[in-house]
Amino acid sequence: MTEFHQAKVENWKWDQFVNSELFQSINNRMSFLLLMNFRKRNLRNAISTTALVVIIVVIIVVAGAAGYLALTSTSSHTTNPYSNVTYIGIGMSMPLSGTFAEDGTLSLDGLKLWAQNVNASGGIFVSSLNKKLPVKLIYSDDASSATNVVTIYDQLVARSDVQFLIAPYSSPLTLAAAPIAEQHHLLLLSHGGASNSIWSKGYNYTVGVLSPASEYMLPVIDALNNLSSKPTKIAFFFGNDAFSLSVNASVVPYAISKGFTVVYDQSYDESASSYTTQLSAIGSSGAQVLIGGAHFVDGENIMRGIQSLGLHFSAISLLVAPDDPTFYSDLGTLANGVITPSQWEANLNFSSFSPYYGNITGEQFNSTFTSTFGLVPNYEAAEAYATGLVLQKAITDSGSLNSTTVRQELSTENFYTFYGHFQIGPTGIQTGHTMVVAQWQNGVKSIIWPTSVATASIEYPIP
Repeated sequence: MTEFHQAKVENWKWDQFVNSELFQSINNRMSFLLLMNFRKRNLRNAISTTALVVIIVVIIVVAGAAGYLALTSTSSHTTNPYSNVTYIGIGMSMPLSGTFAEDGTLSLDGLKLWAQNVNASGGIFVSSLNKKLPVKLIYSDDASSATNVVTIYDQLVARSDVQFLIAPYSSPLTLAAAPIAEQHHLLLLSHGGASNSIWSKGYNYTVGVLSPASEYMLPVIDALNNLSSKPTKIAFFFGNDAFSLSVNASVVPYAISKGFTVVYDQSYDESASSYTTQLSAIGSSGAQVLIGGAHFVDGENIMRGIQSLGLHFSAISLLVAPDDPTFYSDLGTLANGVITPSQWEANLNFSSFSPYYGNITGEQFNSTFTSTFGLVPNYEAAEAYATGLVLQKAITDSGSLNSTTVRQELSTENFYTFYGHFQIGPTGIQTGHTMVVAQWQNGVKSIIWPTSVATASIEYPIP
């Protein structure tokens, strides 16, 4: 199958064969031989030769007809290549151990809940098969290792029961899976890989469900810029992974354009257990605001480092970690005042937007997830569930299990789920979804920006 194209097979008809150049050539040749032989004086020899020619022609015609019948018989009985499929196989790896385990586990739980709900309703209707099929998640722990991701996805694409792929959580791991999906023309949905570099490589089969990294911290700058007595000096301290560097590359010039002064701009290795040396330098820079982070473990370590050094900032905004409910249970009151950009919060309600898909609201997802897994979901869990909804809608609307067909369908989709707006650009990057800003206040994570959906005012400066 060629990329983004379907080959069309046309059946031959008998009259087309009779009028074909092959048949006419045979007929003309037979007439010519007859004429030549009748010119010979020996009529008996002419008749014998003519009989031989007639026999040869009959053999050719019969062979041609047999070929025609075989071709038309095969064409008329061509079956849907998915007619024997008994479930929709969705392959993935997920970091259930290692650096990204916290968010990887919650992401997998989000997908499990989606699959559970789909199967409870009888499955996804596939119109080309005229039946509903259950979904099956086929996954392995990649231990937060890109090398393991390559091995796992190589195995997944070799399986006959995997029709679609979902990316592992995090940008580095998504970047490891994307070229494999591309090579094998299998749709890869990214729910936790936001680095803009994912969509700068010309991949046709990788589609983002979440806002890209370049959008993460911009609303935080807007919220700070909206303060009546706004700060002037910002320190940027991001991890050196692809996702965090994409965030840094967009927010620094944006902050400068809003009149802020950048007093520190360095990255760190998120696998380090302590950042006290760099944090001490930030403390000496005169920064009023610290903006940075990467993922969960390093985010908590940054906060512990700030506490151990006795540093104080008027505002702190970190990526990913503060969005997780365990951020507060781990850090206690140290978490209060910390700001985080968020892809989703439970009290956001998109059910009045049209077209709306999924038959579940944010509060319903929040309560169902909590009762099922005993944990309050973060936005990583929500975007994973929403990724299932996106795949479900594209299969339903296209009526197909073919990855190329479903990928084409996604290019035309424009709808809302409990997670927000879905629409993609030409490269597969998410363009419809927008970020909000949340802050921990007295043990509760509240939306503070934009003001149109805010549930609380920003606490600034941090007490």
